[in-house]
Amino acid sequence: MEASELGPGLVERLEQLATCPLCGGPFEDPVLLACEHSFCRACLARCWGAPEAPGPEATPPACPCCGRPCPRRSLRSNVRLAVEVRISRGLREKLAEPGALSGKRRGGRIPTMGCLDPHGEDIRKTWRRFDVPTRKACNSEEDLPEDYPVVKNMLHRLTADLTLDPRTAHRRLLVSTDRRGVSLAPPGVPAPLDGPARFDHLPAVLGAQGFAAGRHCWEVETAEAASGGDSAGEDEDAGESRYAVGAAGESVPRKGLVRLCPAEAVWAVEGRGGRLWALTAPEPTLLSGAGPPPRRIRVDLDWERGRVAFYDGRSLDLLFAFQAPGPLGERVFPLLCTSDPRAPLRFVPGEG
Repeated sequence: MEASELGPGLVERLEQLATCPLCGGPFEDPVLLACEHSFCRACLARCWGAPEAPGPEATPPACPCCGRPCPRRSLRSNVRLAVEVRISRGLREKLAEPGALSGKRRGGRIPTMGCLDPHGEDIRKTWRRFDVPTRKACNSEEDLPEDYPVVKNMLHRLTADLTLDPRTAHRRLLVSTDRRGVSLAPPGVPAPLDGPARFDHLPAVLGAQGFAAGRHCWEVETAEAASGGDSAGEDEDAGESRYAVGAAGESVPRKGLVRLCPAEAVWAVEGRGGRLWALTAPEPTLLSGAGPPPRRIRVDLDWERGRVAFYDGRSLDLLFAFQAPGPLGERVFPLLCTSDPRAPLRFVPGEG
């Protein structure tokens, strides 16, 4: 991948992770809302103002990022984020030291979680008020410090904890009891009744959680079956799709044929013929070359930037990124598709 495809440098990504979207500075005593957005405690208090008098007509305040009602009693200290702010600040200082970029590369670029600055402020200007020397951002694959895996593991944990919506699952699919996994139903399993939300042709299921703002990441484990031999004799382009992982807009058609491409509000990668493909139009794009698809795929949704990116869930190397011209414009849901009994899919439990 070219450096421009990898997005901002490592320092800028760390700043975004550690930055309060209200004040534009590093989090101070961060609190977590029910919608999973975080803010400085003092910033949120100023934004919400004095609480209303209790009563039947009192309305809970809304999240400044997504607008979801969040009762004050649901606030809780985000201790993990406070620790990670200190880690990111320490790494930023280390990146600024002479010779800090001489280490060997270990892994790829990392997506981040959180909210965009709603006021459009330049986060880097806010960070300049801290006495931390700055230097050119790390944008090449070789510009990563030796302690990069510490930060990779830190950001790797910031994934959403998702479940599946059985109402949307194709009748041939079986959603697990914990609603994290989906597989092709074995013969003899009774099919559920059809409904307006259920896919009737595409063997797909949507996540129960949708996103209309902010940045969100989730990871999906695939069960790529070991190949029984050389697939060189197979027609990969004509091969049946085993599975697809990605995101879909709320407007994605549920009935009839569905083209898996951005024009149909679907941003996904597909495992087929022992290869991984980005479902671009008019033709899919081969991603993994001669190598097998990763066993864990990370999806990074940046709603305001109109970007849906895919990463190897183990190394966090960028696989592919879809880029819309602007915000995605509708609620976006995780999407899992499988048409092979050997290819179950499962959300990795998140901790963010």
